[in-house]
Amino acid sequence: MYPTPDLKLIDRIFPNLELSLFTLLKKRLASFYEGLEKNGIEMAPMVQTPDFIRVMLFSEYFAVTISQNPGLYQTLVNSGDNSRSYSPVAYCDKLKIALAREALDTAFVKETLLQFKLYESIRIAWRDLTGMAGLEETLMDLSNLAESCVRQGIDFLYDDFCQRFGVPVDSQGIPQQLIVLGLGKLGARELNFSSDIDLMFVYPRQGVTTGKNPISNDDFFTRLCRDFLKLFTMGGGINFFRVDTRLRPFGDSGPLVMCAAAFEDYYQAQGREWERYAMIKARPIAGNIDEGNLLLKGLNSFIYRRYFDYGSFDSFREMKHRITLQVKNKKLKDNIKLGAGGIREIEFFGQLFQLIRGGVEPELQEQQILKVLDLLHLHKCINLKTRQDLNESYHFLRRVENRLQEYQDLQTHDIPEKADQRLILALSMGFDSFEVFYQELTQVLDRVHGHFSLLLVTEEEENTDTQTRHLREMWTNINDPQFASDALEVVGYGDPDQLLTSLRILADHPNTQRLTSSGQKKLARLMPMLVKKAGREQDAQTLLSKLIDLIITIERRTCYLSLLIENKGALDTLIVLAQKSPWIITFLSQHPVLLDELMHPATLYAPPKRDALEREMVDRMKKIPSMDVEYLLEELCIFRQINTLRVAAADVSGNYPLMKVSDHLTYIAETVLSQVLKIAWDIVTRKYGIPQGMDPNIDAPQGFAIVAYGKVGGLEMGYKSDLDLVFLFQAETGMTSGIPNGMKMGGDLSPGRSIDNVLFYSNLGQRIIRLLTMHTSAGTLYGADMRLRPGGASGMIVSQIDAFEEYLVNQAWTWEHQALIRARPVTGDPALFARFDRIREAVLGKKRDPGTLQKEVSDMRERMREERLAHASGLFDLKQDPGGIVDIEFLVQYLILKNAHRFPDVLVWTDNIRLMEALSVEGLISGAQSQVLQEAYVGMRKALHRLTLQEKNLVVPDELFKETATAVAKIYDSYLKL
Repeated sequence: MYPTPDLKLIDRIFPNLELSLFTLLKKRLASFYEGLEKNGIEMAPMVQTPDFIRVMLFSEYFAVTISQNPGLYQTLVNSGDNSRSYSPVAYCDKLKIALAREALDTAFVKETLLQFKLYESIRIAWRDLTGMAGLEETLMDLSNLAESCVRQGIDFLYDDFCQRFGVPVDSQGIPQQLIVLGLGKLGARELNFSSDIDLMFVYPRQGVTTGKNPISNDDFFTRLCRDFLKLFTMGGGINFFRVDTRLRPFGDSGPLVMCAAAFEDYYQAQGREWERYAMIKARPIAGNIDEGNLLLKGLNSFIYRRYFDYGSFDSFREMKHRITLQVKNKKLKDNIKLGAGGIREIEFFGQLFQLIRGGVEPELQEQQILKVLDLLHLHKCINLKTRQDLNESYHFLRRVENRLQEYQDLQTHDIPEKADQRLILALSMGFDSFEVFYQELTQVLDRVHGHFSLLLVTEEEENTDTQTRHLREMWTNINDPQFASDALEVVGYGDPDQLLTSLRILADHPNTQRLTSSGQKKLARLMPMLVKKAGREQDAQTLLSKLIDLIITIERRTCYLSLLIENKGALDTLIVLAQKSPWIITFLSQHPVLLDELMHPATLYAPPKRDALEREMVDRMKKIPSMDVEYLLEELCIFRQINTLRVAAADVSGNYPLMKVSDHLTYIAETVLSQVLKIAWDIVTRKYGIPQGMDPNIDAPQGFAIVAYGKVGGLEMGYKSDLDLVFLFQAETGMTSGIPNGMKMGGDLSPGRSIDNVLFYSNLGQRIIRLLTMHTSAGTLYGADMRLRPGGASGMIVSQIDAFEEYLVNQAWTWEHQALIRARPVTGDPALFARFDRIREAVLGKKRDPGTLQKEVSDMRERMREERLAHASGLFDLKQDPGGIVDIEFLVQYLILKNAHRFPDVLVWTDNIRLMEALSVEGLISGAQSQVLQEAYVGMRKALHRLTLQEKNLVVPDELFKETATAVAKIYDSYLKL
């Protein structure tokens, strides 16, 4: 006789246990002992343990299963499976062994799969209920278990069908396999204990089978999928895994399996927002995994837009509204998945951000919700408190979900009504009473629902504010001739007629007229907000006119209207920037994708330093295939635009020094140039191989350098500066290696072609210019000015370093030596950097005739002044007038060229401020003169930046800089006046 349950042990584990549960537990233990005795199994020490007692109470499914089949529990304990974690491939490996026999039939496979699932589900329940496995392990094990069963079932049926009908092949004779996509919790590896599994079936290409009586691939795979569904519905009404295929194209009315081309066409042509939502978690789990990944890659642009998708807010709001209406159903009051604050709301919270931002920030294309929440915090989409709340709530609710389902292996999410089951649930969750558990559950649900409720909320005050209602009425009736505007008064606008005129310009514009009904509604929501907020600023009418210009530019892409409607902070920031800098608004009009930056003031007003820029560039580039040049350029343009906007925003904030502005704009240009060189080098070497004499093991540009002159060379970039560049190369006489494997890019290459090294570098230089100046959907990178190269516009696009040196020493004009002062290498081969620096030092350091030098520099300056100086009287041209910026630059260059042979240290720097400091240190100008020149230079350049940002001509009233210009002109004349 098997021993009776140890009642004292039960009391120690569950002190003061309700009598009904005590009786229930004794009954379950007795039933199990009876099963042991009936089957002659001896394992008393293994059942008189606290863990065993707990699990027998917490799970009726576990208790009944092992009582009916005690050998299953014996195997579980003796094998040690119940006390160890599985590797990701353990289930597949174990199942392959279980199915390893020469002749498989459907009945055997069915029974094997069922017994396998039964054993492993008991193991998973044990580890979860005893606390041996955390939530992540439990969800992963459940997902891997289902995936391995699907995979083995599909493989068995595919082999069986191939024997019966032949192998399905495409028109090229390539064998075709089924692609099985797992969606929902299976796709995300987050399956719960009694979950359905959501599947889709696709096959790669049309064709026929190779059998004696061939059938079409479509027929082959349709039959296979039908048999698979039968395989997963066990006889006698026992469900193995409940398979749900309703997420497929056209739902229940659609074909069970589709060709990949038709599958993709459906989503691109007819896919709806909820289908984007569903496909976030899609993952190939069986059949041809590689083809499945390619299929999903092709759908990526459907799921994730390549811009911030604020245009879908209304669709998402409707989805949220449907959820909100559903949770009001009393039947869902205690449903932890679909009820208020349930699991679905956490998932919707994360996936909403993914759909909006995932195309621009690919890191968010993650399937597991906990990782998504971490990424949203990392990307500053949510704060730490929100992430912690949702993370902890998700853990709690998913544990409750599994405990509910582990009790009877039912697909339930409802808190049980029976008191005994409620108490068992509470105990399994570590609470002493249901009341305490339910209190905690209520707090969790309220916390989740609070965060969910804040999603997509419109400004309620806009709906109740009297002024806004009047403005909405005004916009609605803007072109109604019977609309009485005589008594119209709008706060902040002195002339109502002028306001109406501006609004009518927008209302009558072709872009506005072509808006869809949805777009018109969005504009009608935005304009009252915009008019009201702009009216709080100085010169509201001018400000509004500028903003209307922006609206006209962006309104056809209604997602940008949605962004400004949905994000109060973004609209406020836009108005602040518009007030301080019309140039920024013009810049946003040219590059609307930058509007998203308005949502992130922490980064908008804090331009990243050089190392951060380089890290950002690396992160952006590694997400894009190196062969996709157009996409690479688009990303480079966006990189440049975003960071230029950040500099401008920091600049107009009033607390950002001029030198930092110039430095940051220069760093942006240098970072872009370095990446452009890498892209160009990759293109040209793929086409022609590498030049003879270069190391094939070095994956970086060799024998080539880009030298920056002018604003970039002098670290004085402005918002509209072009790049003054010279390309240098050094290579042995010879040919490139060609492409042995015949690799092509874009179909325009000659496989295996080898060219002269000089031609290679010339091609490289031309490619760089083309990349810099090519127009893309995101704009153009920079204007490239190559006129400072030897020979000017008629010279070769690239210069061999020895010929470059010879030209500078023997042929260059004095003005070219002046330009060389502000030249420095910025990217390319470090060996050429050192060579260039030696050449620059030698050329600039040669002794010159003072009189000749003075005349040449002075004549060139006056010639430039005559050609470029033209303005009305009473104004001062900051650059060209006497005592202006160019006078300071020419004076510094003259003094450098005159004295560098005696004082080589003055050549260390290329920026004017440090050049002036060096001249003062060497006594070539006095300290007082240096201070006057530096203060004047900084003050005038600061004014230039302000005028640029205000979109004004680069002239000011002459009294603003009268004293400064006079002092500069006096110093200039003392050295350069003939």
